[in-house]
Amino acid sequence: MYITDFYMSLVIGVVATLLFVESFGITPGGIIVASYLALVFDSPITIVLILLVSFITYGIVNFILPKFVILYGKRKFVATMIVAVTLKLIFEAIYPITPFPTFEFRGIGIIVPALLSNCYSRQGIKITLISTLVMTAIVYGIMQIVYFI
Repeated sequence: MYITDFYMSLVIGVVATLLFVESFGITPGGIIVASYLALVFDSPITIVLILLVSFITYGIVNFILPKFVILYGKRKFVATMIVAVTLKLIFEAIYPITPFPTFEFRGIGIIVPALLSNCYSRQGIKITLISTLVMTAIVYGIMQIVYFI
């Protein structure tokens, strides 16, 4: 049986994140965010792009859109997803003029920034960001140990 990095990261990340959420009551971006970020943990520019899109999405959904529409619950989450995907598409459109590769960003950049932005709204940027980066490092570390074995 062949296990890819994606499946290994997903299983390790979901289990580790569930244990973290149950232990501390803090959601590190979402149950799958650490799994996806661990796949690109060795590409800091991709992590920065994902965080940049999540911060811009948070700003647009929480400070600009409420001036025009009422956002709450599922409507707010859908708006977050739409804004994050739109920003990701804009980043892809300017890709030829940017000085860095964004290949990994193309796959992971779709949902992860939206999940992070949604968590910023619920529990704050600082707590979400720290817990997400800690869980990502843990998942990445476990994956490296598994590779070594």
